[in-house]
This record gives sequence, structure tokens and C-alpha cells, in this order.
Amino acid sequence: MRTRRLLLVVAVLFCSVAARPRAVQPPSTRDPIADVFSASNPRDVESVHLSLDLAVDFAAQVLRGSVTHTLWHHTATRQLVLDTNGLDVDAVTADGAAATWSFGAASANGTPLIVDIAPETRSVRIDYRTRPTAAGLHWLTAQQTRGGTMPAVWSENEPDLARTWIPVQDTPAARVTYDAVVHAPAGELALMSAANNPTSATATGIYAFSMPHAVPAYLIALTVARYGFRDMGDRTGVYSEPELLDDAAYEMQFLPEMLHAAERVIGPYPFERYDLVFPPKFTGGMENPELNFISQDAITGNHPAAVAPSGLIAHELSHSWFGDLMTCAQWNDLWLNEGFATYYAKRIEEAMGAAEQADFELFTDRDALDGYLASKPPDRLTVLHRTFAGSERPSFTIIWYQKGEMFLNTLETRMGRARYDAFIARFAQLHPFHWVDDVEFKSLLHDVVFNDPALESSLKIDDWLYGGGMPSNVAPKPSSTIAQRATQQANAFRNGTKAASLDRGGWTDAHVRYFLQLTQDILVPRMSEVDAVFGFSGMKTPPLIWLVAAAKSLDVASRALLDRYLAIGTPGSLAVWNALGQSAAGRTYGTSVFNLVRDAYDANSKKAIAGYLKLPV
Repeated sequence: MRTRRLLLVVAVLFCSVAARPRAVQPPSTRDPIADVFSASNPRDVESVHLSLDLAVDFAAQVLRGSVTHTLWHHTATRQLVLDTNGLDVDAVTADGAAATWSFGAASANGTPLIVDIAPETRSVRIDYRTRPTAAGLHWLTAQQTRGGTMPAVWSENEPDLARTWIPVQDTPAARVTYDAVVHAPAGELALMSAANNPTSATATGIYAFSMPHAVPAYLIALTVARYGFRDMGDRTGVYSEPELLDDAAYEMQFLPEMLHAAERVIGPYPFERYDLVFPPKFTGGMENPELNFISQDAITGNHPAAVAPSGLIAHELSHSWFGDLMTCAQWNDLWLNEGFATYYAKRIEEAMGAAEQADFELFTDRDALDGYLASKPPDRLTVLHRTFAGSERPSFTIIWYQKGEMFLNTLETRMGRARYDAFIARFAQLHPFHWVDDVEFKSLLHDVVFNDPALESSLKIDDWLYGGGMPSNVAPKPSSTIAQRATQQANAFRNGTKAASLDRGGWTDAHVRYFLQLTQDILVPRMSEVDAVFGFSGMKTPPLIWLVAAAKSLDVASRALLDRYLAIGTPGSLAVWNALGQSAAGRTYGTSVFNLVRDAYDANSKKAIAGYLKLPV
């Protein structure tokens, strides 16, 4: 496997030598730094392909089955070390014969599984079971789904939770192809981050999958639920519970155009399909290749007349290149995944004709980063190339997202877009389905600007990667016509202008949400006035700021709105429950509602809500 990767990179370098006399060394000539969060040994023996055979047991909330690792030896080691965390192992075989195995010492990272092998061992099979407590699997009862008729499960591995449901080399620098057979209950549809997902449930409940592209373990994903599918184009589609499918298809209608825009900006899409799935109770977004996992909260059901491209979806799509195609070698360089995806979300929106929206999102990102840095966090927590100390864990902070984004925005500003785009295209060309790190990034950037020392000096690369705070050469703070217009009207509203007299011509959803953000502290006494103009109470899903204001108001209209919204059971409602918990009247109302709808919420949300309302867990 490593030899084939090296030949591929050599071919790419050969083709590019004619264009430029210098070229960086491909990463295959050196190993990544050791992963402090993994006990596995891919430098010695690499698992290059997984074959999974798993049965889904909703009653016990476990997966049962086996994984077979195909091995590629780099040394004569006689041990295969895999990461596990809370797995029960029943049997281990090597090349079909019983193997000697043991668990290593337990740590915060889990318990390594150590298998005795020979230098010529080609495959190792582990028969195992997960536990209901597996942190990478989220089990839902039928009552916790939107349809309320069948249970569901979905996985979320990042950063290192794949080991809670697969014995695997769980480090982002190690990549595998995989195939899988999943046995699910009749009527449920199984989906994976694979190239051949089904579009309807089978009578047998047996599904076969294949991922032909090497991906890190954290991108192996599974979900099983009562899903329907809607085709959105040649390469795009959406999966959701049937009750949400019409709304999802309507609000994701931009998917084919977004994929084409991304290809114009970044390059050819590196996978077969770009589908979305909306698992019940999933939060945020996850870039699982071929099948991004997206929160149901991304679907409002409001059916706006003009559907704007979603920044969330643009971010997850950008990960197809930055995170999936090439992946940070270790979690200390997570900015190479998240900073890139945050930056390219705006570039994709711009390419779709939504430049005003992209400028606004860049403006608010910079505002949020400036605000965070103004709070004076320790310098060591504000560097892009993070060093972990003691028991620290990877944390998905604003630094890796927005500071990484501002670094790339600064490079683009100072290099010029054409030169910057050529640099990034070459970066992706040199590292297909491989790891990248700060050294590779710096080497290629130096290579691109080596004949322009003044430019290289002006980029302050080390200040960005290894220094705290915001470097002095950061690109000017972006302007936003959306922010300017919404701010003007928010100021007028504060100064007594009636909501009906505000200048709202041509406003988009972004204008409305920013206006609410700027006026949220004075909304409650003027809710009826604002609602008469904006019609929030008549929306299927009003903006979250409005819902929080309703939780503080608790007038008749607000209670009717909250009765309907809180019954959905989304984790996205926690801010509303928190607002209810801030007053005695809110806790009284919230307790009455929670007693009616608590079974719609997942366990973690129930615990949080009980805390807000001061109820026993």
C-alpha cells in the first residue's frame, strides 16, 4: 500500500516538474509524528482494508459481529496493536488459525488489543461485541425518532471514537478501504460512508457496502433507521425519516448546484456521490465521505420562496477535499481540516452567486474570533499547530475553525487569488488520500513563493502556525452589506422606530437573524410588534433567538409556539430549556411540558434539561 502511494505521488511530481523546477518531497518519504491518542502501530504493520460483518441489536443496544484486517507489513514486528475502548472480544484468528491475544493497559485513550502475528501474517479477524455505553454509537428508542415507530442508531467517531465500535488503528494518519455487511431489523434502512448506499429497505434487512477509497477510521460511519430517499440529481440526494423528506428535499434543492460550484472552486469531486442523511437527534454536521451526516435542525420546514445555499452544507462539502481526501496527520493540526472547510464554505457560496452571504459569514466569523481573543485565553490555546499537555483532549475550538480560516484568507489576500488557488490545487494534487501536516503545508508554501522572499516574509507563516493570538499581518476585517443594513435597522429599532417602519426591502434570512442577534436584549417587551411584521409565530421553525425570547416572555402566543416546538425533542432546543430555567415561571411551565415530552429526548438532553429546570435526574 505504501509503495503504491509512493508511485502515485512520484507520478504526480513527474508531471509537475515540467511546470516548475522545484518540488516538495512527498510525505511518503517520512512518517507522521506519533499520535498521543492512539496505541496502534501502523508504522510497523498497517491495516489497509477492513471487512466488517455486524448485526444491529436494538433491544440490547449493541453491535455484534467481526472485523477482518488485511495487513501490510513495514517491519518484522510480531504484534498487531489495535485501539479499542469498551469492546468485548470473543475470538481472534490470524490467517484463519486461532491467535494469541491480550488487552494492554487501560488508559484514557481506551485499552489496546494486542494480537500475536508473524511477519508473513496477511489477515487478522476479531469477533467482538460493543457495549450500550459505546461513546461512538448513539442509540435511540422509537419514541425518540420523528416518526415514533422504529428505533434508530448512528455513529459519530471524530476524533477517536471509532475504537468504541471497531477494533481499529484509530489515528487519522492511518487509512483503510473497507467493505461491510450489516444485518438490520426488517423495515429499517442501513447506510454507511460508502460508495453504494441503498435507496430503499430490503426485505431481509441485510445490506452490503464498499468504500474503495482509503479513509481514516474516524470517517467510517454507520446509521440505521426508518429512512426514505429523494434523488436530487446525478450525484446527489437526501435521506431522512419519511416525515421530514419533503421538507429536506425542498430546502436542500441547491445540492447539485453546490457540488458543481465546489468543483469549479476546488477541483474534481474525489468521491462517487454527495448525499446527505438527517439522523434523528444528530447535532451539527459530520463530513462522512459519500454521505454527510446533518442535523435535522438544518431543515426548518419554513419553505422560503428563495432557498439560499446553506453554509453548514458548504462547510461539510468542503471537507470532501480537506479532511476526507487529505487529512490532518494528527489532531494537533486539525486546522488543516476545519480551517480549510470554514474558508472554502464561503468560496463555494460565492461561486453560487451568494457573495453577499459569504461576505456576511466571513464578517461574523471574524467578529466571533476577535471576541474570543479579547477574552484573553492562554496563548498556548490560540495556536493553530496545537501541542497537547497532560490529560488534554482534542477540542473543536474557534481557533481551528475561524483562526485557520483567517490564515487562509490572509494568504489569499497577500498572494492574490490566482496564485493562492494554484498553491492549494497543488497541495491537494500531492496528497490524495493521504495525511498532511504543518511541515508539508509549510514546505509547499515555501516552494511556491521561494523566488519572492519579500512575499514569503510578509506571510508570517510561523507566526500563524506556532504563535498565539492574531498575527499582525491578518487581512483587513471584511465588510458586509448584510451586517451594515441589519445594524442600521437594529439601531433605529432601539431608538424607537416601530418594527413596521423598518427598511426591510430585499432582506434575506441572514438579515433577519442578525437583526434579532443585535436586538435580543430588548425583544421580549416588543414581541407582539415584531411578530406582526416578521410572522415568527406562524413559522414551522422560528429562529432560535426568537424561541429563546418566547421562553422569557411566556405570553399566550409564546406558550403555544413552545408547546409545539419543544415536543419535537431536538437537542437544538437546549438553549430554550436553559432560558426557561432562568425564572420561576419558566421552570414551572418547563416542568409541565417536560413531563409530557421527555420521552422524545435522548438521554444526554434529558439530563441537561433536568439540570436547567432543577429537577432530579
